[in-house]
Amino acid sequence: MTKEEFEALIAKVEAETGKSIDTKVQEALKEMNPETLAKAVEEMGALKTALETAKTENERIEGIVKTQGIAITKLKENGGGMPTGFKQEVDKFIEDNLEKIQSIKSAGSGMVELVSKVVGNITTGTGVNTSPPNITGTQQAPLSNVNLRGADLLSLTSNVSTSLAAYPYTEAKPKDGDYAFVAEGTVKPQTDFTWETNYAKPVKIAAWLRLTDESIQDVVGLQSVANDFLRKKHALKKQNGILFGDGNAPNPKGATLFGRAFVAGAMATAVKNPNIMDVINAAVTDIYSTHNYDDETSYMPSLCVVNPVDFYLQFVSVKNADGNPLYPTASLFNIVNIGGLTIIPERSIPAGKIFIADMSKYNTTDYLGYTVKIGYVNDDFIKNQFVILGESRFHAFVKKLDEQAFIYDDIATIKTAITAP
Repeated sequence: MTKEEFEALIAKVEAETGKSIDTKVQEALKEMNPETLAKAVEEMGALKTALETAKTENERIEGIVKTQGIAITKLKENGGGMPTGFKQEVDKFIEDNLEKIQSIKSAGSGMVELVSKVVGNITTGTGVNTSPPNITGTQQAPLSNVNLRGADLLSLTSNVSTSLAAYPYTEAKPKDGDYAFVAEGTVKPQTDFTWETNYAKPVKIAAWLRLTDESIQDVVGLQSVANDFLRKKHALKKQNGILFGDGNAPNPKGATLFGRAFVAGAMATAVKNPNIMDVINAAVTDIYSTHNYDDETSYMPSLCVVNPVDFYLQFVSVKNADGNPLYPTASLFNIVNIGGLTIIPERSIPAGKIFIADMSKYNTTDYLGYTVKIGYVNDDFIKNQFVILGESRFHAFVKKLDEQAFIYDDIATIKTAITAP
């Protein structure tokens, strides 16, 4: 750099900064590399520009803060037309944040924020109602048990507990000979009997449900309902098997399959205009008077089961000549007791059919009473799932001789057989 160029540069710096550069500084500048010196001059110019910009911005912010301070002062003095509650809130806010506001004014930047918390009235529009999820957790009303009908006929069987897989039962009957009236000194008659032992094999009835951990946590009472559902379904399925099972493994042989057809005998064509009670009593008489051998105890039927429609048509709706109910104790779908005989409407019995029996002759056991098991199947554990299993094993049988105590026939067939021409 020539002497003329250097002196021109010094003059330029003094002109731009408004200050003179003394001799020592000039001498130092002379020793600097020309490129470094040129870069320094350029940076000084940029710094000067930045300082001027900052000065302008500072003046603008100072004006804003000054304006806000005046406005806040006015608000503090007279409330500015604000509601009383809000005015008090602003006054307190300024009081609490006075130092911060003053520091913002001194710094020339910054802000404070007021969020109103004045208590207001609650209306229907105050809150927001969102759509509930599919599972509403503990806010959901508890489930009611599944409304399943009862299995009333199970209690009418002869039931015992056993630990034997093959349950033995024996029945005896007279064979040859009999008592006789004998003269003095004559030979007395001999008599004997025989017996037969059979074995009943157990049958099993079972079902299961799979639930998730979340389902029983989120739905109040779900596991209790599941347990109740399994228990009631078990009883109904067991009753159905005891009534209608076909006897083919693994099914029990039902009482209706043991039931025989009605035999009119001396009652044939003996009744004029028979009604339902004539039909029932004829079947009861047939059972009572039919024997496997002489001197056998008569069977006493205690149960009559008909379809609910037949129950209504034959009992509930029947009236005498005066228009009064012929069977006043027979209300719709209720149990009727007539002459020691229980008459039950049961929809498992087909319409038009009638089942009459001494149900104490149908034997059941509790080889494995109703049991509930809870566990995991395959990968249920890692899926948060579990199984509830309900099952039982029982024997169901009727002794060969006792099959006479069951009749299962058509109402119309029995009525026709006893109707007088």
